[in-house]
Formats: sequence, C-alpha cells, structure tokens
Amino acid sequence: MKLKDRVAVVTGGGTGIGKAISLEFAREGADVVVCSRNVENIEKSRDEIIALGRRSLAVPMDVRVKEQVEAMVEKVLGEFGRIDILVNNSGTNRLFRILDLPEETWDLILDTNLKGVFLCTQAVGKQMVKQKYGKIVNISSSAALGAMEPGQGAYGASKFGVTGLTKICAREMGPYNINVNAIAPGRILTPIVYLSRTPEQVEDFIKVGKETAVLGRLGTPEDIARLALFLASEDSAFITGEVVACNGGRVNMMGR
Repeated sequence: MKLKDRVAVVTGGGTGIGKAISLEFAREGADVVVCSRNVENIEKSRDEIIALGRRSLAVPMDVRVKEQVEAMVEKVLGEFGRIDILVNNSGTNRLFRILDLPEETWDLILDTNLKGVFLCTQAVGKQMVKQKYGKIVNISSSAALGAMEPGQGAYGASKFGVTGLTKICAREMGPYNINVNAIAPGRILTPIVYLSRTPEQVEDFIKVGKETAVLGRLGTPEDIARLALFLASEDSAFITGEVVACNGGRVNMMGR
C-alpha cells in the first residue's frame, strides 16, 4: 500500500474528483478526512471509506472561512494526531463573460478556488512543518495552462492563482520536507459541470471535450485520483512545485 497509515485531508471530498481521490487514498491504506459544506455528501464518502477498512471523519467546513478551517485542523489532530496529506480540491464555477460578471460571483469563485487553498494550506502547513513531513496536492485546471474559453474569466484567474501559490508554497515549505504540487485536469464530467452550465452547454462540453483530446474522450474522476495518489505517495518524493496536466492530450488550449 502506497499510503499505509497516512492521514489525509481532502476538501470537497463528497463528490466528483474529491470523492474519487478520497476512496483511492483509502484503498491505498490512508485514513481520510473529507470536508465540504454538504454534510450529506461527505457522510456518504466517510461511510464508504470506513467500509474499505480505514478510519474516516466527515467534517462540515467552508474553505472560505478561516475559523472553520482551523477548527477542522484541530479536530483532525485530536483524532489522528497528525496530517500527512492535504488535497485542496474544493472549487466552484459560474459562466459569465468578463463584461457581464457580477462582482459577487467573482468573489464567490476567487474565495472558494484560491482563498480556500491559501487558508487550508496555511492551517495544515503549520502542522506539516512541525512534523517535518507533508504532501500537498492542489487541484488546478487546464484553464491555468491557457485553455481559456469565453465565460471562464473568474475561474481561469483563480486557477492561475493556484498555480502561483503552488510554486511559492513549494519554495517555502521544501526545506521542511513538504512537497507541494498541483494537478491541472482537462474536461472531467463532475457535478460542477452541471452546476455551472445549462443542459445544452453540458452537451457541448462533452462534445468538444471528445473532439479536442487526442485520446478522444473526457477524463474521469478516477483518472485524476490516480495522479493524486502518485503525488501524495513516496513515488513522487523528488517532485515539487510542478503543475501536472491530466487532460487526454488537449489540443485546443485557447478554447474555441
């Protein structure tokens, strides 16, 4: 087992990519804490992790609120005594062209996708520094590699920010034996796709995704989970500050 007896925290661990990562980590021997604002979803993930024979906590939390993030860390330390792995997966999106983008929507996306990564990294990172060990995996996006499509201004800006934050954290935390990397998924069919698009836009999302990946398909949450496992394990011990694309060979990096 690649993560035997490690303790992992996964934000947005109730659905989609976060849930797939949580289950993959559990199968590889980790005890997993799943966090989200949606209590029902994370409790389902917790139960599935326990069914795999690992310990788990479901901690309701808003990554945008510092007090809630710090309370989560204290709860995890009280239960497990350490945190070895952090996956910053919580994210959201709404499609608005820049000239029509409401300020409150900009704030929602940036606070969730970027500020949330900062708050969780800061709170968990302090414990990892004490341990002289840690693995942080941030879920970024192909938008941060230049796959800019109309309506993704706030989302793209937030993910570019995640890339920059990943690199500076890797620089600052490296001396404490902490690896910080990011994954840039391509088109993955997850709940956020349905949340941010009309049915017609979802259909187009799938069609274009298949047409513009050289592998001819969309990715799955499990595709991302396997890469997250690599970055959270000792297999990637000499990798830090990197953003690894997982997009099926996307050829339209400027979108349509």
